[in-house]
Amino acid sequence: MIVRHLAIVLAVLLFAAVARADDVADFYRGRTLTLIAGFNVGGGADAYARLIARHLGMYIPGSPNVVVKNMQGAGSVLAANHVFNVSPRDGSEIGLFAGNIVVDPVIGGVPAKYDARRFSWIGAPASETSICLASPASQFRTIDDTFTAEMITGTAGTSTYDFPVVLNNVLGTRLKLVKGYAGSAALRLAMERREIDGFCGVGLSSMRAAGLTEGRANILLQMALKPNPQLPGVPFVMDYARRDEDRAIMRLVFGWTDLERPLAAPPATPAERLAALRAGFEAAMRDGALIAEAEAGGLAIAPMQGAAIAGFVEDVYQTPPALAAKAAQWLGRAAP
Repeated sequence: MIVRHLAIVLAVLLFAAVARADDVADFYRGRTLTLIAGFNVGGGADAYARLIARHLGMYIPGSPNVVVKNMQGAGSVLAANHVFNVSPRDGSEIGLFAGNIVVDPVIGGVPAKYDARRFSWIGAPASETSICLASPASQFRTIDDTFTAEMITGTAGTSTYDFPVVLNNVLGTRLKLVKGYAGSAALRLAMERREIDGFCGVGLSSMRAAGLTEGRANILLQMALKPNPQLPGVPFVMDYARRDEDRAIMRLVFGWTDLERPLAAPPATPAERLAALRAGFEAAMRDGALIAEAEAGGLAIAPMQGAAIAGFVEDVYQTPPALAAKAAQWLGRAAP
């Protein structure tokens, strides 16, 4: 009798699982899944968005067509605001953002209109090492050179502004910021034209994908939670910290590079559709064709799962207010 009851329970559970899968497939079949990318066209982050869009749909039940829509502004905060507040909460629209959107509401001083803990996190294609780089035609060979000479540094969004500001305030670098560039592609062009000496706060893989390899730029500094083995001999930002507080604030400001370019659906996305999006993303990241295409384009693939991102976000929101206020002060923002 017990065996019979167990068989009935298993049959019911299996039927329910199949029914949910059928519902997801019915929803996505013939539908367009919009991927809101919070970046300019042509940059490294946009390259990730389009790579994911080319492969994701085949791993989601119903095989939706995935279309990228660029919505740059405020370091992808505008795209995050849109997905959180405007996008349909049915799994038909998702976003790809800069990792800074998870720390910005904690530090404050940016137009964030969302709670990062409430996003339906899907995954991230790779962690990233942010770098400072300079033109080979300039006098700057390592970050040490910026302690004694002023380096004209272009900015084009949150990380390319925030990172050099923290370096100036914490380490004492002399990075003179020039605002107003529209994305990393514009910064590269400005450096080639000698309008600026270089820029900081861009991803290593993005620069390599754009053809800006070590032979075409001097990598001055690497910024992440741990040194990148691909950058032997390049100074590591944490080695320059003089106090524990300096280290803690740099971990807060630079730490989101561990989940650079995370994808999320709006809050309250139906659980079965979020599960399908997560499973589809993880399967796409294992796809040999995607991996080969990423390697050809110089894009690193080392995925982070949605549940791990959610855990990271919860930890960030536990940041002591005094530490967040100090970070806001160093970044020139109002206290949160």
